[in-house]
Parts: sequence; structure tokens; C-alpha cells
Amino acid sequence: MSSKYFMKIILITGFLFLCGSCQPTQEKPPSFILIRHAEKMIASGNDPQLSSKGWQRANALVTIFEAVGIDAIYASPYLRAIDTAKPLAAAKQLEILNYAPDQLDTFAQKLLATHKGETVVIVGHSNTTPRLVNALSGTDYPDLDESEYDWIYFVEMSPEGTSNVKKIQIQM
Repeated sequence: MSSKYFMKIILITGFLFLCGSCQPTQEKPPSFILIRHAEKMIASGNDPQLSSKGWQRANALVTIFEAVGIDAIYASPYLRAIDTAKPLAAAKQLEILNYAPDQLDTFAQKLLATHKGETVVIVGHSNTTPRLVNALSGTDYPDLDESEYDWIYFVEMSPEGTSNVKKIQIQM
């Protein structure tokens, strides 16, 4: 094969590669990390603070998600959810955004519409966290037991709108 013919193949291959890379890319779908708030103080009113174990768990989230690019962090307006999110938000230099835990279907639609291509952490409660997973993914996870603080849900959306959910236990 002549070097002139070989150069033409290289140039055509390079051109086709460049043309292919100029095509519009499919938008990356969002990913969601849903966490129940950390351990709370017992019998301390309607809006309890985190216990010392709860603060340990909240601080551990910084290490767990150290290598994860996080674009937004939401927490319910309750102190225990906000305090769970605080160390991670500080480490990622993000503001904690609030959501209404009694409007999960609306919130799920907002998340899907406004966070395309982003990774979002949502801190909720034993009932709202699995219910939000269900609203985002069409699954049927039951509420967590009042004593369960160590489950994290990962919801990855596909470009077609289908979801893949992983429920992982992080014991301390």
C-alpha cells in the first residue's frame, strides 16, 4: 500500500472521528443520593438535635463522599436533617437548600427538571427518604424503621427516564 493512500485513509478516519465528535451529545441524566438524617437525641421535642453518634455519622459523610462531585444538597427544614447535611455542605462549599417533605411528588419533578446532569444529595427522614426514592424511580421501598439510620439510596436516571436504584447500608 502506498504512503499516499495510507495518508488519505488516516485523514478520512480523522475527519470522520472529528465529525462524530461534533454531533450533539445526549444530555447526562441526574443522579440522586438520598440519606436519612443521622441519629437524633431522644425526647428533645418536635425538632430534636443530632446526638453525638448522629454528629459522628454526619461528619463521616464527608469522607464517604469525598471523591464524589456533588452539585446540590437539599435537606428538610428540620434541624436534624439540616445538621446531617452541614458537614458535607461545608466540605463541598454548597448551600443547603430546603424542600417541603409533605410535597414529595412535586419535589421529585423539580429535581428531575432542574438538575439534569448533576449529582444531588437529599437528606430526609425515615418516611420521606424512601418515599422520595419511590417518587423519583417508580419503585416501592417501604418506610425505614425508626431505629435505622445507616441506609443510603443511590438513584441513577437513564437518558430515557428509567431508573436504577441501589440501597446500601453504611454501618458505623
